[in-house]
Amino acid sequence: MAKALHNAEQTAHANLLELAPIVEGATVSKPLVDNGTLRQIVFAMDKGQSMSEHRAPFVAVVQVLDGELSFGVDGETRRLAGNDWLVMPADKPHDLDAVEPTRFLLTMVKEHNK
Repeated sequence: MAKALHNAEQTAHANLLELAPIVEGATVSKPLVDNGTLRQIVFAMDKGQSMSEHRAPFVAVVQVLDGELSFGVDGETRRLAGNDWLVMPADKPHDLDAVEPTRFLLTMVKEHNK
């Protein structure tokens, strides 16, 4: 993955929708912050794009900025649309499909005891 735009050691500002334009037939990701404990990535997915089931060793928060996702976590699927928020524990299997062109912010936090 590309280098993060910010290191969280200075104040920064960005318009997330401008950073992540929808690209036809593609999924685009832009790392915003990665300091070892906190990772933030903004994603833009065209309609029909998907991410197969995977796990991450972080507590994760998904904030949908616009569009609509079908988001499965641990065998339960939810529809998430603009302004929806979802938190999931570390190591939970999850997958997603863009029902519409969608942009979302993924925030991952490494647990202190791991």
